[in-house]
Amino acid sequence: MDGLNPDDKRVGAVMDQHRLSMRGACGFVSRDVWGPREKSMGNPWTPTNPSGTVILRLAKNSLMHEEVVGFIEANTTVKPTEHLTYSTGPRGSRHRRNAAAAFLNEEFHPNYTISAENLFVTPGLASAIDALAWAVCNEGDGILIPQPFYNGFGVDILNRSNARVVPVPYTGVEGYSSLEDLFCPNVPSTALEATFCNAKQNSINPRALLISHPHNPLGRCYPRQTIQAFATFCGIHNLHFISDEIYAQSVFNIAALPNAVPFVSTLTLDISRHMNPAMAHVLYGASKDFCANGLRLGLVCTQNEGVLGAMSSISIFSWSPHLIQDVWAAMLADKDWRTGFMHRKKQLMEEHYRLTTAFFQQNRIPYCVRYLRHLIRPTSKGLYSASPANKALILVDYKEREVKIAETCAKNGEFGWFRVTFTVGNEALKEGLERLQMSIREIEAMGAW
Repeated sequence: MDGLNPDDKRVGAVMDQHRLSMRGACGFVSRDVWGPREKSMGNPWTPTNPSGTVILRLAKNSLMHEEVVGFIEANTTVKPTEHLTYSTGPRGSRHRRNAAAAFLNEEFHPNYTISAENLFVTPGLASAIDALAWAVCNEGDGILIPQPFYNGFGVDILNRSNARVVPVPYTGVEGYSSLEDLFCPNVPSTALEATFCNAKQNSINPRALLISHPHNPLGRCYPRQTIQAFATFCGIHNLHFISDEIYAQSVFNIAALPNAVPFVSTLTLDISRHMNPAMAHVLYGASKDFCANGLRLGLVCTQNEGVLGAMSSISIFSWSPHLIQDVWAAMLADKDWRTGFMHRKKQLMEEHYRLTTAFFQQNRIPYCVRYLRHLIRPTSKGLYSASPANKALILVDYKEREVKIAETCAKNGEFGWFRVTFTVGNEALKEGLERLQMSIREIEAMGAW
Protein backbone atom coordinates (compact mmCIF):
# COMPACT_ATOMS: atom_id res chain seq x y z
CA MET A 1 0.00 0.00 0.00
CA ASP A 2 3.03 2.29 0.08
CA GLY A 3 2.81 5.31 -2.17
CA LEU A 4 -0.99 5.28 -2.32
CA ASN A 5 -3.06 8.24 -1.19
CA PRO A 6 -5.56 7.78 1.67
CA ASP A 7 -8.39 7.06 -0.73
CA ASP A 8 -6.35 4.32 -2.38
CA LYS A 9 -5.60 2.82 1.03
CA ARG A 10 -9.30 2.83 1.84
CA VAL A 11 -10.04 1.11 -1.47
CA GLY A 12 -7.59 -1.61 -0.54
CA ALA A 13 -9.15 -2.01 2.89
CA VAL A 14 -12.63 -2.22 1.41
CA MET A 15 -11.47 -4.83 -1.10
CA ASP A 16 -10.16 -6.98 1.75
CA GLN A 17 -13.11 -6.42 4.08
CA HIS A 18 -15.90 -7.02 1.58
CA ARG A 19 -14.04 -9.18 -0.94
CA LEU A 20 -14.70 -6.72 -3.75
CA SER A 21 -12.95 -6.13 -7.02
CA MET A 22 -10.87 -2.98 -7.42
CA ARG A 23 -13.64 -1.30 -9.42
CA GLY A 24 -16.28 -2.45 -6.92
CA ALA A 25 -14.27 -1.01 -4.06
CA CYS A 26 -13.71 2.27 -5.92
CA GLY A 27 -17.44 2.50 -6.46
CA PHE A 28 -18.15 1.87 -2.79
CA VAL A 29 -15.58 4.41 -1.59
CA SER A 30 -16.09 7.34 -3.92
CA ARG A 31 -18.65 6.73 -6.65
CA ASP A 32 -21.88 5.93 -4.84
CA VAL A 33 -23.84 9.12 -5.45
CA TRP A 34 -27.32 7.92 -4.56
CA GLY A 35 -26.65 5.97 -1.38
CA PRO A 36 -25.93 9.08 0.73
CA ARG A 37 -28.98 10.83 -0.75
CA GLU A 38 -31.45 8.09 0.03
CA LYS A 39 -32.31 9.20 3.56
CA SER A 40 -33.03 12.82 2.70
CA MET A 41 -34.79 12.04 -0.59
CA GLY A 42 -36.92 9.43 1.14
CA ASN A 43 -38.16 12.02 3.64
CA PRO A 44 -39.48 14.92 1.56
CA TRP A 45 -41.10 17.92 3.17
CA THR A 46 -44.88 18.16 2.94
CA PRO A 47 -47.36 20.21 4.99
CA THR A 48 -48.03 17.04 6.98
CA ASN A 49 -44.32 16.24 7.34
CA PRO A 50 -42.81 19.56 8.48
CA SER A 51 -39.51 17.99 9.56
CA GLY A 52 -38.83 16.61 6.08
CA THR A 53 -36.16 17.84 3.69
CA VAL A 54 -36.82 20.53 1.11
CA ILE A 55 -34.45 19.81 -1.77
CA LEU A 56 -33.86 22.82 -3.99
CA ARG A 57 -30.65 21.56 -5.56
CA LEU A 58 -31.85 18.74 -7.82
CA ALA A 59 -32.89 19.53 -11.38
CA LYS A 60 -36.46 18.35 -11.30
CA ASN A 61 -39.80 19.86 -12.24
CA SER A 62 -42.71 18.90 -10.01
CA LEU A 63 -45.13 21.56 -11.23
CA MET A 64 -47.23 19.29 -13.47
CA HIS A 65 -47.13 16.01 -11.60
CA GLU A 66 -50.92 15.80 -11.23
CA GLU A 67 -51.42 16.32 -14.95
CA VAL A 68 -48.90 13.58 -15.75
CA VAL A 69 -50.54 11.21 -13.29
CA GLY A 70 -53.94 11.87 -14.82
CA PHE A 71 -52.68 11.24 -18.34
CA ILE A 72 -50.96 7.98 -17.38
CA GLU A 73 -54.01 6.66 -15.55
CA ALA A 74 -56.30 7.51 -18.48
CA ASN A 75 -54.05 6.24 -21.26
CA THR A 76 -52.25 3.14 -19.99
CA THR A 77 -53.21 -0.09 -21.70
CA VAL A 78 -51.23 -3.26 -21.15
CA LYS A 79 -50.68 -5.21 -24.37
CA PRO A 80 -49.40 -8.71 -23.52
CA THR A 81 -47.57 -9.37 -26.80
CA GLU A 82 -45.75 -6.02 -26.58
CA HIS A 83 -45.38 -5.42 -22.85
CA LEU A 84 -45.12 -8.87 -21.29
CA THR A 85 -42.62 -10.34 -23.75
CA TYR A 86 -39.19 -9.34 -25.02
CA SER A 87 -41.02 -7.69 -27.94
CA THR A 88 -38.52 -5.79 -30.16
CA GLY A 89 -35.73 -5.98 -27.60
CA PRO A 90 -33.69 -3.51 -25.55
CA ARG A 91 -33.09 -0.87 -28.24
CA GLY A 92 -36.58 0.49 -27.59
CA SER A 93 -40.16 -0.31 -28.44
CA ARG A 94 -41.12 0.31 -32.05
CA HIS A 95 -44.09 2.40 -30.91
CA ARG A 96 -41.84 4.49 -28.69
CA ARG A 97 -39.21 5.16 -31.36
CA ASN A 98 -41.80 6.00 -34.02
CA ALA A 99 -43.53 8.48 -31.70
CA ALA A 100 -40.20 10.03 -30.72
CA ALA A 101 -39.10 10.34 -34.35
CA ALA A 102 -42.35 12.14 -35.24
CA PHE A 103 -41.96 14.43 -32.22
CA LEU A 104 -38.37 15.35 -33.05
CA ASN A 105 -39.19 15.95 -36.71
CA GLU A 106 -42.03 18.28 -35.69
CA GLU A 107 -40.50 20.14 -32.74
CA PHE A 108 -36.72 20.10 -33.32
CA HIS A 109 -36.82 20.88 -37.07
CA PRO A 110 -33.95 18.53 -38.00
CA ASN A 111 -31.87 18.98 -41.11
CA TYR A 112 -32.67 15.39 -42.08
CA THR A 113 -35.75 13.24 -41.55
CA ILE A 114 -35.33 11.27 -38.35
CA SER A 115 -36.63 7.70 -38.34
CA ALA A 116 -36.93 5.04 -35.68
CA GLU A 117 -33.66 3.60 -36.97
CA ASN A 118 -31.83 6.73 -35.78
CA LEU A 119 -33.07 6.39 -32.20
CA PHE A 120 -31.89 4.33 -29.25
CA VAL A 121 -33.98 4.30 -26.05
CA THR A 122 -32.25 4.34 -22.66
CA PRO A 123 -33.49 4.47 -19.04
CA GLY A 124 -32.75 8.17 -18.65
CA LEU A 125 -29.99 10.38 -20.01
CA ALA A 126 -27.48 9.25 -17.39
CA SER A 127 -27.69 5.84 -19.04
CA ALA A 128 -27.45 7.42 -22.50
CA ILE A 129 -24.25 9.31 -21.62
CA ASP A 130 -22.81 6.24 -19.93
CA ALA A 131 -23.53 4.12 -23.01
CA LEU A 132 -22.01 6.70 -25.35
CA ALA A 133 -18.92 7.06 -23.17
CA TRP A 134 -18.52 3.28 -23.14
CA ALA A 135 -18.97 3.13 -26.92
CA VAL A 136 -16.55 5.89 -27.96
CA CYS A 137 -13.94 6.02 -25.18
CA ASN A 138 -11.27 3.67 -23.98
CA GLU A 139 -10.47 3.72 -20.27
CA GLY A 140 -8.68 6.95 -19.43
CA ASP A 141 -9.84 8.77 -22.57
CA GLY A 142 -11.37 12.20 -22.07
CA ILE A 143 -14.62 13.98 -22.84
CA LEU A 144 -14.34 17.77 -23.02
CA ILE A 145 -17.07 19.72 -21.19
CA PRO A 146 -17.14 23.53 -21.01
CA GLN A 147 -17.34 24.99 -17.51
CA PRO A 148 -19.52 25.47 -15.58
CA PHE A 149 -21.27 22.15 -16.09
CA TYR A 150 -23.79 19.80 -14.55
CA ASN A 151 -21.99 17.78 -11.88
CA GLY A 152 -23.72 14.55 -12.82
CA PHE A 153 -21.74 14.38 -16.06
CA GLY A 154 -18.77 13.26 -13.98
CA VAL A 155 -20.72 10.29 -12.63
CA ASP A 156 -22.17 9.40 -16.03
CA ILE A 157 -18.78 9.40 -17.73
CA LEU A 158 -16.56 7.94 -15.01
CA ASN A 159 -18.42 5.40 -12.95
CA ARG A 160 -18.67 2.52 -15.41
CA SER A 161 -16.67 3.52 -18.46
CA ASN A 162 -13.69 4.93 -16.56
CA ALA A 163 -13.48 7.74 -19.05
CA ARG A 164 -12.46 11.16 -17.78
CA VAL A 165 -14.19 14.51 -17.71
CA VAL A 166 -11.85 17.16 -19.12
CA PRO A 167 -13.19 20.52 -17.87
CA VAL A 168 -12.80 23.40 -20.31
CA PRO A 169 -12.08 26.58 -18.29
CA TYR A 170 -12.69 29.99 -19.82
CA THR A 171 -10.93 32.13 -17.23
CA GLY A 172 -7.86 33.71 -18.78
CA VAL A 173 -9.00 33.01 -22.33
CA GLU A 174 -8.73 35.97 -24.66
CA GLY A 175 -12.10 37.66 -25.02
CA TYR A 176 -13.53 36.25 -21.79
CA SER A 177 -14.77 38.74 -19.20
CA SER A 178 -18.09 37.35 -17.94
CA LEU A 179 -20.40 34.35 -18.21
CA GLU A 180 -22.09 35.95 -21.21
CA ASP A 181 -18.91 35.30 -23.19
CA LEU A 182 -19.37 31.53 -22.82
CA PHE A 183 -22.03 31.77 -25.51
CA CYS A 184 -20.00 33.74 -28.05
CA PRO A 185 -18.46 31.64 -30.87
CA ASN A 186 -14.85 32.82 -30.59
CA VAL A 187 -14.32 32.37 -26.87
CA PRO A 188 -15.40 28.68 -26.63
CA SER A 189 -13.29 27.83 -29.67
CA THR A 190 -10.19 29.36 -28.09
CA ALA A 191 -10.86 27.69 -24.74
CA LEU A 192 -11.48 24.30 -26.33
CA GLU A 193 -8.29 24.44 -28.37
CA ALA A 194 -6.18 25.29 -25.30
CA THR A 195 -7.75 22.54 -23.21
CA PHE A 196 -7.42 19.98 -25.99
CA CYS A 197 -3.69 20.68 -26.34
CA ASN A 198 -3.19 20.62 -22.58
CA ALA A 199 -4.98 17.27 -22.30
CA LYS A 200 -2.76 15.79 -24.99
CA GLN A 201 0.34 17.04 -23.17
CA ASN A 202 -0.93 15.27 -20.03
CA SER A 203 -1.42 11.99 -21.92
CA ILE A 204 -5.22 12.26 -22.00
CA ASN A 205 -6.80 11.40 -25.32
CA PRO A 206 -9.96 13.50 -25.88
CA ARG A 207 -12.61 11.55 -27.77
CA ALA A 208 -15.68 13.79 -27.56
CA LEU A 209 -17.11 17.18 -26.71
CA LEU A 210 -20.25 17.22 -24.55
CA ILE A 211 -22.46 20.30 -24.13
CA SER A 212 -25.78 20.88 -22.37
CA HIS A 213 -28.09 22.93 -24.57
CA PRO A 214 -30.02 24.71 -23.12
CA HIS A 215 -27.18 25.14 -20.67
CA ASN A 216 -27.19 23.50 -17.26
CA PRO A 217 -26.70 25.30 -14.86
CA LEU A 218 -26.77 28.71 -16.57
CA GLY A 219 -30.14 28.25 -18.24
CA ARG A 220 -29.17 29.95 -21.51
CA CYS A 221 -29.35 28.68 -25.07
CA TYR A 222 -26.32 28.61 -27.33
CA PRO A 223 -26.64 30.70 -30.49
CA ARG A 224 -26.52 28.85 -33.78
CA GLN A 225 -23.06 30.27 -34.53
CA THR A 226 -21.62 28.90 -31.28
CA ILE A 227 -23.00 25.42 -31.92
CA GLN A 228 -21.43 25.60 -35.38
CA ALA A 229 -18.13 26.57 -33.74
CA PHE A 230 -18.38 23.51 -31.47
CA ALA A 231 -19.05 21.31 -34.51
CA THR A 232 -16.14 22.84 -36.45
CA PHE A 233 -13.79 22.16 -33.54
CA CYS A 234 -14.97 18.55 -33.41
CA GLY A 235 -14.49 18.22 -37.16
CA ILE A 236 -10.92 19.52 -37.00
CA HIS A 237 -9.96 17.09 -34.25
CA ASN A 238 -12.18 14.16 -35.33
CA LEU A 239 -14.15 14.21 -32.07
CA HIS A 240 -17.67 13.07 -31.34
CA PHE A 241 -20.05 15.96 -30.63
CA ILE A 242 -22.71 15.18 -28.00
CA SER A 243 -25.49 17.72 -27.46
CA ASP A 244 -27.63 17.09 -24.37
CA GLU A 245 -30.94 18.83 -25.15
CA ILE A 246 -33.07 17.49 -22.30
CA TYR A 247 -34.34 21.01 -21.42
CA ALA A 248 -35.35 21.87 -25.01
CA GLN A 249 -38.99 22.62 -24.14
CA SER A 250 -38.41 24.15 -20.72
CA VAL A 251 -37.28 27.53 -22.06
CA PHE A 252 -39.58 30.36 -20.98
CA ASN A 253 -39.62 34.15 -21.26
CA ILE A 254 -38.52 36.47 -18.47
CA ALA A 255 -38.58 40.27 -18.45
CA ALA A 256 -34.93 40.49 -17.39
CA LEU A 257 -33.82 38.90 -20.67
CA PRO A 258 -36.08 40.36 -23.37
CA ASN A 259 -33.64 39.49 -26.15
CA ALA A 260 -32.64 36.03 -24.97
CA VAL A 261 -31.40 33.61 -27.62
CA PRO A 262 -34.14 31.10 -28.49
CA PHE A 263 -33.51 27.38 -28.47
CA VAL A 264 -32.30 25.97 -31.79
CA SER A 265 -31.52 22.25 -31.76
CA THR A 266 -28.20 20.96 -33.00
CA LEU A 267 -30.33 18.74 -35.25
CA THR A 268 -31.40 21.84 -37.17
CA LEU A 269 -27.89 22.58 -38.41
CA ASP A 270 -26.39 21.25 -41.60
CA ILE A 271 -23.73 19.61 -39.49
CA SER A 272 -22.00 18.11 -42.54
CA ARG A 273 -20.61 21.57 -43.34
CA HIS A 274 -18.57 21.42 -40.13
CA MET A 275 -17.92 17.77 -39.28
CA ASN A 276 -18.75 14.18 -40.09
CA PRO A 277 -22.50 13.98 -39.31
CA ALA A 278 -22.08 10.40 -38.08
CA MET A 279 -20.01 11.83 -35.21
CA ALA A 280 -22.84 14.09 -33.93
CA HIS A 281 -25.33 12.75 -31.38
CA VAL A 282 -28.30 14.52 -29.77
CA LEU A 283 -29.80 13.40 -26.46
CA TYR A 284 -33.33 13.94 -25.20
CA GLY A 285 -35.45 12.58 -22.35
CA ALA A 286 -38.73 12.71 -20.43
CA SER A 287 -37.35 13.85 -17.08
CA LYS A 288 -37.31 17.63 -17.40
CA ASP A 289 -39.74 18.76 -20.12
CA PHE A 290 -42.35 16.18 -19.10
CA CYS A 291 -41.86 16.54 -15.31
CA ALA A 292 -41.15 12.82 -15.01
CA ASN A 293 -37.67 12.09 -13.62
CA GLY A 294 -38.95 8.81 -12.25
CA LEU A 295 -40.04 7.37 -15.60
CA ARG A 296 -36.33 7.00 -16.46
CA LEU A 297 -36.68 7.46 -20.20
CA GLY A 298 -34.16 8.95 -22.58
CA LEU A 299 -33.01 8.56 -26.13
CA VAL A 300 -29.95 8.96 -28.32
CA CYS A 301 -30.47 10.35 -31.82
CA THR A 302 -27.60 9.46 -34.14
CA GLN A 303 -26.79 8.52 -37.72
CA ASN A 304 -23.87 6.34 -36.57
CA GLU A 305 -24.61 2.65 -37.11
CA GLY A 306 -21.48 1.67 -35.17
CA VAL A 307 -22.49 3.68 -32.11
CA LEU A 308 -25.98 2.16 -32.22
CA GLY A 309 -24.52 -1.34 -32.42
CA ALA A 310 -22.04 -0.71 -29.61
CA MET A 311 -24.77 0.62 -27.32
CA SER A 312 -27.00 -2.30 -28.29
CA SER A 313 -24.32 -4.75 -27.17
CA ILE A 314 -24.71 -3.61 -23.56
CA SER A 315 -28.36 -2.55 -23.66
CA ILE A 316 -29.67 -5.73 -22.05
CA PHE A 317 -28.18 -4.40 -18.80
CA SER A 318 -30.19 -1.15 -19.00
CA TRP A 319 -33.45 -2.03 -20.65
CA SER A 320 -36.44 0.29 -20.19
CA PRO A 321 -39.72 -1.65 -19.84
CA HIS A 322 -41.75 -1.28 -23.02
CA LEU A 323 -44.89 -0.51 -21.01
CA ILE A 324 -43.19 2.58 -19.52
CA GLN A 325 -41.79 3.55 -22.91
CA ASP A 326 -45.26 3.49 -24.43
CA VAL A 327 -46.58 5.77 -21.68
CA TRP A 328 -44.23 8.49 -22.93
CA ALA A 329 -44.99 7.56 -26.54
CA ALA A 330 -48.65 8.30 -25.85
CA MET A 331 -47.74 11.74 -24.45
CA LEU A 332 -45.65 12.53 -27.49
CA ALA A 333 -48.33 11.36 -29.91
CA ASP A 334 -51.17 13.35 -28.30
CA LYS A 335 -50.39 16.80 -29.69
CA ASP A 336 -53.38 18.56 -28.14
CA TRP A 337 -52.54 17.30 -24.66
CA ARG A 338 -48.85 17.97 -25.14
CA THR A 339 -49.41 21.53 -26.36
CA GLY A 340 -51.64 22.39 -23.41
CA PHE A 341 -49.27 20.69 -20.99
CA MET A 342 -46.23 22.65 -22.19
CA HIS A 343 -48.13 25.95 -22.17
CA ARG A 344 -49.35 25.52 -18.59
CA LYS A 345 -45.96 24.25 -17.42
CA LYS A 346 -44.19 27.35 -18.73
CA GLN A 347 -46.80 29.59 -17.09
CA LEU A 348 -46.10 27.97 -13.73
CA MET A 349 -42.35 28.18 -14.28
CA GLU A 350 -42.64 31.92 -14.91
CA GLU A 351 -44.74 32.37 -11.76
CA HIS A 352 -42.27 30.46 -9.59
CA TYR A 353 -39.33 32.28 -11.15
CA ARG A 354 -40.91 35.62 -10.18
CA LEU A 355 -41.61 34.35 -6.67
CA THR A 356 -38.01 33.19 -6.21
CA THR A 357 -36.32 36.28 -7.65
CA ALA A 358 -38.62 38.51 -5.57
CA PHE A 359 -37.37 36.66 -2.49
CA PHE A 360 -33.76 37.30 -3.51
CA GLN A 361 -34.44 40.97 -4.12
CA GLN A 362 -36.24 41.40 -0.78
CA ASN A 363 -33.34 39.79 1.02
CA ARG A 364 -30.68 41.69 -0.97
CA ILE A 365 -29.22 38.48 -2.42
CA PRO A 366 -27.68 39.06 -5.85
CA TYR A 367 -28.51 36.25 -8.26
CA CYS A 368 -27.12 35.12 -11.59
CA VAL A 369 -23.73 36.29 -10.26
CA ARG A 370 -21.87 34.43 -7.53
CA TYR A 371 -24.59 34.87 -4.96
CA LEU A 372 -24.04 33.33 -1.53
CA ARG A 373 -20.28 33.33 -2.08
CA HIS A 374 -19.94 35.58 0.96
CA LEU A 375 -21.43 32.81 3.11
CA ILE A 376 -18.55 30.33 2.72
CA ARG A 377 -15.00 30.33 4.00
CA PRO A 378 -11.82 28.23 3.82
CA THR A 379 -11.52 25.40 6.32
CA SER A 380 -8.49 23.69 7.75
CA LYS A 381 -8.82 21.12 4.98
CA GLY A 382 -8.56 23.79 2.32
CA LEU A 383 -12.22 23.34 1.42
CA TYR A 384 -15.15 25.64 1.97
CA SER A 385 -17.73 25.54 4.71
CA ALA A 386 -21.33 26.64 5.00
CA SER A 387 -23.72 27.02 7.89
CA PRO A 388 -23.18 24.42 10.62
CA ALA A 389 -26.86 24.58 11.57
CA ASN A 390 -28.71 21.29 11.34
CA LYS A 391 -30.84 21.23 8.17
CA ALA A 392 -30.40 24.97 7.77
CA LEU A 393 -28.69 24.94 4.40
CA ILE A 394 -31.30 23.40 2.15
CA LEU A 395 -29.30 23.84 -1.06
CA VAL A 396 -27.28 20.73 -0.25
CA ASP A 397 -28.93 17.65 1.20
CA TYR A 398 -25.86 15.87 2.59
CA LYS A 399 -24.68 15.59 6.16
CA GLU A 400 -21.10 15.87 4.95
CA ARG A 401 -21.81 19.49 4.10
CA GLU A 402 -18.24 20.75 3.80
CA VAL A 403 -17.02 18.10 1.40
CA LYS A 404 -20.10 18.03 -0.76
CA ILE A 405 -20.30 21.79 -1.19
CA ALA A 406 -16.66 21.86 -2.14
CA GLU A 407 -17.19 19.15 -4.76
CA THR A 408 -20.26 20.82 -6.18
CA CYS A 409 -18.51 24.14 -6.61
CA ALA A 410 -15.09 22.92 -7.69
CA LYS A 411 -16.43 20.89 -10.60
CA ASN A 412 -17.96 24.06 -11.94
CA GLY A 413 -14.79 26.10 -11.99
CA GLU A 414 -15.12 28.34 -8.94
CA PHE A 415 -16.11 28.04 -5.32
CA GLY A 416 -19.22 29.84 -4.16
CA TRP A 417 -21.78 28.89 -6.78
CA PHE A 418 -25.16 27.53 -5.72
CA ARG A 419 -28.17 26.53 -7.76
CA VAL A 420 -31.74 26.99 -6.57
CA THR A 421 -34.42 24.89 -8.23
CA PHE A 422 -37.71 26.80 -8.22
CA THR A 423 -39.78 24.23 -10.15
CA VAL A 424 -41.08 22.51 -7.03
CA GLY A 425 -44.56 22.79 -5.52
CA ASN A 426 -45.62 26.24 -4.35
CA GLU A 427 -45.73 25.37 -0.65
CA ALA A 428 -42.44 23.48 -0.78
CA LEU A 429 -40.77 26.41 -2.54
CA LYS A 430 -41.97 28.89 0.10
CA GLU A 431 -40.81 26.57 2.89
CA GLY A 432 -37.43 26.12 1.26
CA LEU A 433 -36.90 29.85 0.78
CA GLU A 434 -37.85 30.49 4.40
CA ARG A 435 -35.26 27.94 5.52
CA LEU A 436 -32.71 29.57 3.24
CA GLN A 437 -33.48 32.95 4.78
CA MET A 438 -33.02 31.54 8.29
CA SER A 439 -29.73 29.98 7.26
CA ILE A 440 -28.42 33.23 5.80
CA ARG A 441 -29.35 35.19 8.91
CA GLU A 442 -27.66 32.63 11.12
CA ILE A 443 -24.45 32.76 9.11
CA GLU A 444 -24.42 36.55 9.01
CA ALA A 445 -25.02 36.68 12.77
CA MET A 446 -21.78 34.73 13.25
CA GLY A 447 -19.94 37.82 12.08
CA ALA A 448 -17.49 38.50 9.26
CA TRP A 449 -15.18 35.67 8.25
